[in-house]
This record gives sequence, C-alpha cells and structure tokens, in this order.
Amino acid sequence: MKKMMFFLLFCLASVAIQAQSRQLKGSVIDPDGMPLIGANIVVEGSKEGVSTDFDGNFQINVPAGKNAIKVSYMGHKDMTVDITGKNTVKVQMETIANQMQEVVVVGYGTQKKETVTGALGIVKGADLNKRAVASLSTALQGTIAGVTVQQTSGEPGSDGANIRIRGIGSVNSNTFPLVLVDGIEMDMNQVDMNTVESVSVLKDAASASIYGSRASNGVILITTKRGKEGKMRLVFDSYTTIQTPVNMPKVVKAADYLQSELNAADNAGLQQAPGVREAKEQMIADQRAYKPDNWNRYDTDWKDATIKNSALMNSNNVTLSGGSKDLKYFGALTSLHQGGLIANNNFKRMNIRLNTDANINSWLKLNNEFSYRTSTQITPGISTPKGIINKALYMLPTLSAVKELDGNWGYGKNGDNPVANAEASGRNTMIRPEILLNATLIATPVKDLEILGQYSYRKTDARGTYIMTPYATSLKGLFQGYYPSKEATVSESYTENVRNYFRAQASYSKKFGEHETKLMIGTQSENNEARDFSAARNSFELERYYLSNGTGTPTVYGGASEWSMSSFYGRFNYNYAGKYLFETSGRYDGSSRFSDGLKWGFFPSFSVGWVVSKEKFMEPILDYVSDFKLRASVGTLGNQDIGNYPYASTIDTGYSYWIDKQLAPGVAQTTLSNPNITWEKSRQTNFGLDATFFKRKLSATLDYYIKDVYDMLMVYPVPYYVGLNATYSNAGDMRNKGWETTLSYKNKIGEFNYSITAALSNNENEITRLYGQYSDRSITVGYPRGGIWGYKTDGYYVDAADVANSPKLSSSAKPGYVKYVKMDQSGLNPNQITESDKVYLGDPFPHYEYSLNLTANYKNFDLTCFFQGVGERKVLMSGIGVKPFANGSNLFTHQLDSWTPDNQDAAYPILVPEANSADNFVTSDKWVKNGAYLRLKNVVLGYSLPKSFLEKAHVDGLRLYVSGQNLWTLSHFVSGYDPEVNYGGSLGGEFYPIMQTVTFGANLKF
Repeated sequence: MKKMMFFLLFCLASVAIQAQSRQLKGSVIDPDGMPLIGANIVVEGSKEGVSTDFDGNFQINVPAGKNAIKVSYMGHKDMTVDITGKNTVKVQMETIANQMQEVVVVGYGTQKKETVTGALGIVKGADLNKRAVASLSTALQGTIAGVTVQQTSGEPGSDGANIRIRGIGSVNSNTFPLVLVDGIEMDMNQVDMNTVESVSVLKDAASASIYGSRASNGVILITTKRGKEGKMRLVFDSYTTIQTPVNMPKVVKAADYLQSELNAADNAGLQQAPGVREAKEQMIADQRAYKPDNWNRYDTDWKDATIKNSALMNSNNVTLSGGSKDLKYFGALTSLHQGGLIANNNFKRMNIRLNTDANINSWLKLNNEFSYRTSTQITPGISTPKGIINKALYMLPTLSAVKELDGNWGYGKNGDNPVANAEASGRNTMIRPEILLNATLIATPVKDLEILGQYSYRKTDARGTYIMTPYATSLKGLFQGYYPSKEATVSESYTENVRNYFRAQASYSKKFGEHETKLMIGTQSENNEARDFSAARNSFELERYYLSNGTGTPTVYGGASEWSMSSFYGRFNYNYAGKYLFETSGRYDGSSRFSDGLKWGFFPSFSVGWVVSKEKFMEPILDYVSDFKLRASVGTLGNQDIGNYPYASTIDTGYSYWIDKQLAPGVAQTTLSNPNITWEKSRQTNFGLDATFFKRKLSATLDYYIKDVYDMLMVYPVPYYVGLNATYSNAGDMRNKGWETTLSYKNKIGEFNYSITAALSNNENEITRLYGQYSDRSITVGYPRGGIWGYKTDGYYVDAADVANSPKLSSSAKPGYVKYVKMDQSGLNPNQITESDKVYLGDPFPHYEYSLNLTANYKNFDLTCFFQGVGERKVLMSGIGVKPFANGSNLFTHQLDSWTPDNQDAAYPILVPEANSADNFVTSDKWVKNGAYLRLKNVVLGYSLPKSFLEKAHVDGLRLYVSGQNLWTLSHFVSGYDPEVNYGGSLGGEFYPIMQTVTFGANLKF
C-alpha cells in the first residue's frame, strides 16, 4: 500500500513539474562566433517570442510541454532547436549556403539576392535609426554607392536632404527618385524611422523598369516593420539632442567696420568734405575707447542677439508587436520636437502606424497598413528663418540697438530689424496632416500561384495661417514708424491632395529540375486630385487676428487640378541551376498629362547574370572566392513628371480690351502650345560584379553604367514678334556615366567583433545634344548640366603699368582689382574682356563621393564611426558671401584680408565701396571654391546593461547610447561656410546652417 501511495505521489509530482513553465536562457551567434543582434526566437506552438539583445543573448518563458524553439535571422537559415530538459542553450546559426540568397525587396515583390541581376543597394532600418536624426533622407547619406545625398539646410522641418541616384536625370523635369513606402508613393522625410525595416534603392533600368515612366531617376523602396509570431513585445526609445551650427562666419565689430569703410573710400580715391574724415576717425577712436551707449555709439552684435547658440530636439517612440499564427500586428507611435536657432521657429511631428497581417484561411490573407502623420511648422511672420539669420549676419552694427532706450525696437535698416523679425513680427503656422489606408488581399488558390489585389487611399493636407504684425521702431529717442507698415495682415491657405491607387497582380513560379521560372503580370491605375484655397485681409482691431475681424479689402484665390495614370506591367525570371540568370521586365504606361495619341509609352528592360562561383572549375578556390557573380542589363525608362498638361496652352486672366470705347476685362493666351510633346526617356546600360572572399569575410560590389537621357523637354526662345512665351518641346539629350564600388570586411578577435565598409562612386554628366540655341549658358553641349561658366583670373593687377598693358573688364580697373585672362583671341580689342572670354569653371554636382563605416562591439559595448565625404565639387560664392559692403552689409573677418601694395597675395581684392567693386565680383574662378570635404558624419557609442541586472525588473533589454552628427569636418572651403550647402538667395550667400548634434538616448525592451 505504501509503495502504491509513493508511486501515485511520484506521478502527481511529475505531472505538477511538467505543468510548470520554465525560463530558458541562451545566446545566438553566427558561423564565426559573432553575436547576432535582433535574432528572433519563438517557442514552437506558443505565442512566446523574444529577440536577442546587443550581445546576442536572450531569455524566454517556455510553457509546459513545449520542447523546441525556432530561431531566425536575416541572411541565415531558420533553425529549430530541441530544448528538452535544457535551461540554457547556445545556437550557432548557419549562413545561407550562398550569402546572396538573402531575400531582398524589389519592384512589386521580393527576390533572393543571388538571383538579382540589376543594380540594387540595400540598407537596414536599424542601421539608419542609429543616427538619431529628424529626416530619413539625411540618415541615408553615404550608405549606398551611387546615391548622392546633399543636406542643404538645418532648418527645423526643412532639413531633409536632396537625393539623386546616378546623377541628374533631366533639365526641366523632376530629377528626384520615386519613393515608395510599402508600395505607396510618399515623402520619405515624413516617414518615422523607427518603423523602417529596410530601404532598397533600384539604380538601373533592370531593377526599376517595372515602374516605367516613374523610374527615370531611380526608385527607393521603403519597407516598414511587420509583426512576428510570439508574445507581445513593447519597445520604448527616447533621445534628446543638442543642436549647434556647424559653421557660421564671424562678423566684425563697429570699429573695424568703420575703419574698413574709411579705407575703402580712400582706396577708391573718393574726396571727402572738410572735417568729414576727421569726424570719422574720431568716431572710430571713440568706438575703440568706449562701450556703446546706444545713443551716440552703436555696436550691435545682431548675430548674437538673433541666433541662439544651440537648440534642442526630442524624440519619443513606442512600438508594440506580436501576434499568433493567424494574426500578427505591429504598431508605433512617435513624437518629434525640433527647435530652431531663432525665436518662433520650431517643428513638431507625430506619426502613428499600424500594420496587420491576417490569415483568413489557409489560402487567403489580408495585409493592412494604416498610417497617420501630422506636423506643425512655426516660422516668424516676416521673412524666412534663413533670411532672418542672414540679416543678422550682414546687418551693420552701427545702425541702431536691438531695442532702443524708449523700449521700441531699434530702427535697424530702414525699420528692418532681424531680432524684431523673429520675435515680434507675428507667426506663420503650417499644419500638414496625412492619412494613408492600404489594404492588400493575397490569394494562393493553388500551389505556386499567387493573386493579389491592392487598394490605397492617401490624403495630404496643408493648412497655413500667416499672421504678420507690425512693430514700432525708434532711433535715438525718435519714433520712426511701424515696420513693414502700420496694418497687420492675416492670410490663410488650405491645400488638399487625394490619391487613389488600385493594383491587381498575379504571379506563377515553377521549378523543373534545374530550371526555375517565375512570371508576374499586373495592372495599376491611380488618380490624383488637388485643390487649394487662400484668403487674406488686413486692418485688424484689438489684435484679434481672424479674417472676419479685418476691415480691409479681402483677396481670395482658389484652384484645382487632376491627373491620372494607367499601367500594365510584367516580369519574367529564369535561372538554371542557380548559375545562369535571365530577367526581362516592362511597363506600358498611359498618362493624362500628354495629348491623345501620345499618352502611352512602353519601357522594357533585359538583364542577365552568371554565378561563376557555382561552376565546377571554381571548386578548388571556394575557400578564397566564396561567391562570384557577373551581371549586365539594358533598358529604357521614362519621365512624365513635368507638371500637368504641358502640351496645352493656358488662358490667363487680367487682360483688358477696348470694346466700344470702353475698357472691358478679358483673358489672353500667353504661351504657345505643343500637342506633340511626349515622354522624356532614358536608355540605361549597367555592368556589375558581386563577390565574397575568404569564407565571406570580405565582400565586394562593382558597377559601371551609362545612362543616356533623350527627348528631354526643353524650352527654347522664340522671336519677339511671335507675341507669346515659348513652350516645351522634346529637343535635348544628356548622358550620365559612372562607376560604383563597395567593399566590406568583418571579423572577430576573441570577444571583439568588428566590420569595415567602404564605398566610392563617381558620376559624370554631359549635355550631348541640343536642338536649338539655348539661352542659359549652364546648359551647353559637351558640358555638365548646371555647369559654372565665367572668367579666368590671374591674381590682381600689380600696378598702373600692369593695368595699362593687360586685358580689362572695364575702365574701372586699377591696382588691386581682379585681373582677368583674355581667352578669346578673335576679338577686335585684345585688351577688352568680353562675354566670349567666359570659360567652363567647374561642376557643382559632387564627384568622387566616398564613405567609411566602422562598427565594433566588445561585451556590452557597441561603437559605430561613420565618415563621409566628397572628393571634388565646385561651389560658386556670390553676393554677401564674398563681396564686402554688398547691399550695405557688414564685413566678415575673413574679408579683412584684402589687397594692399604690401599684401599682394591677399584673399580678397582691394577694399573699395560696393559701387566701385562690380568688376571684382563677376562670376570667375576667383569665386569658384573647392567644395571637397571629409566629415565625421556620425559616431554612436552604446552600452547594454547585463541581463542579470535586468531580470529582477522583468526587462528584456536596456541600451544607453550617446551619438554625435557632423562632429568634425576637413575642408578648404570659405571660412565660416559649409562645403555641403548650396548658397543663394536674392543677396547671395544665404543659408540656414547645418547642425552639429550630440544625442543622449535610451532603448528599453519588455
């Protein structure tokens, strides 16, 4: 009996033990023993799931009766591991037999990287998100060879970069790539980087022709994260960033300005009335001896008063993900606040995303994406933030105080006071909400056949409220009036864009022994509707700034537009034994933007690949050459993005006619029409190589391409007697050609793991044919689009004899002026510099772009250092950027190095008043500066707290990190200016500085 009781108790105890869940600890490493970060672990047959931390470690709850886990990681084989009776486990993943078998996103689908025959660049979202910047385009800089990313501004909400893939693709049409987020066209700078799984860049015709007329400038495919089977996972990421300007020119003090002004007058030989010079010299002496009293003496530092030393940026993100076998979800909520360098200048953005994947039954599933984004951008009522910053840099220190002693704003320059502009001129508020609904129904009714239908609805709005309030100004106790006028002005605007998108697609794949084929066909249509409305009014009482409260005459404007496209597309893939690859794709596009008979265009491509490493003759060296693939492609793409209905002439209002001796309002045609225009096209050829070496520790990608753009839409001048403006015609050709290379090496030394990735690329652009005389010299056959043309120089005129015996631009030349070189010897006067002496001076487009990414981790620490640079670029500086006293401006310290008889190698010509200096500052190689640079673009140092420390708090992971952006720059550019920025504006040299940032953040996982 006792034995029986003991047996029963033993069985019950065993059942009780079996019924209890248990904790399993483990680590996941790659074939070389390096920890894999973010590997997914799921207990088979349960909802329990976790991801590895930054050391490759994990801890998971194993329900009773479960004895296996599934481990997966991109680029590696999925593994099922038996954990029966185990409390710890170490999983060493197996790299997919060919590393290039990793699945990558391509047009309308996915492919194994091994079988890709086009030029494709890929970067993981996790790598981009490390940079902790506000815009996705900025994070993309330097990550993919052949993708030119230029950040031209640091203004909140407008600090996104310009992206061009393999050069500039047009003269008058859009030159930026098509950006698709989960297949839907969106603004990439409004995408929440926390939700990005990967970014694929389609660079050649073979990879991009499936998008036809939208793909001439390349395609960027952004894939957002999806839920994975397992328990709900909560991730919280938060960071705070301190932003400071990378470069700012230094302005001179009042005494130095006044002395320079006096010297300039002397150098120009200007006569001054008796006593005037003595008075100026006494003023300079007083400025040096006494502090400003803001009555008799002003020495206002407008830069310091207007521009902050730093500004803050904050970001907070929370994501939820998980699901079961039949329903998976991923949700994210992110808020961003970015401060600016001046008052009333900031940007706020909130992003919400929910992605779901539901299995309706064994052969039907529904994928949904919902996205909502709203942003608010604040700027001052008068001028732009860039304009105010530049006023603060060039405003004379001697004009007035920031605020006068009577409490009114200083009069500044005729009432224009940059501090008052920023703080007291009102506020412009732009709110941009966006909503996206995207649903895809996928059916697999029979094996190897997939049919899908997709519909998306995207609506973007822009609601602006612009309130301009005048401010009172004084000078030395005298009221000077209101600026810009006594009346306040209020305007409001509303713009709505609605896009409906439909797609149906079918694909069938089949394998016959060593032969593998896949056929995909589809159709797509979209329509885009836009409408806008605005109203303005002035004369408000009681400072209640609503349109209905104004008493002035209102002005109202409104408009609407619509365009649509319909398309048919297809792709056929074939490979034999994974060695011989062939792909052809094409798209037949119809656009409402062109006239009947010219609406449709066909854009095909063909590509081949040879995986040499799978040949038998390569077997003896596979330990050294692991993978080796050659590929080639040719295809045609189109560009229809030149605005709505460019073939049609427009009828404009505002023209009056005398009818029966009375003036009657009317309309008139102002521009010629050309119903024969059609698509711009580009014919692209690409040759490439993908290889890995030494058991895939070293990888290399090389590409060479030629992109011929033809039938460009151009506008040529017409004779005045035509009486109408010229219109577009397909009458220009252009070529881009270049090469790209990327090398990557990874290895480990004990517990120290590291990788090195280097990229280098160059693109050469050339206008190859024009069908007429183009008025813009920057568009010249044989030279790049946008090339700089001007005069060659030879230092300065040394003395009067040098002036007399040398070619001159005008009779104003004198010693110390810029000396120009006579290039056209056919002129009648060998000493006269004319327009025909202008020559090509350089290309402002970046050349020899390079980057170096260094990553390392040791135990709980991880480090990333990213360098990026440009080997060759020419930047034309003009206006205030180089010209002393331009438009009555102050001087910068670097402009004090001017020519004198004792300083003939000065950086600047002899200092003379602006009215006398025109000859010195025409476009010439003197002012074309070297824009090459090397920049430490990003550094990230992270520390992951040990699991043992976090277990008690039931936290899966906590990583603390600090990062920096734009920390160091090596260049020979103009002092105080950034070589990456494009300078311009009505006064020249205007810019909003790029920011140097230091970020402190934390990533918490549950």
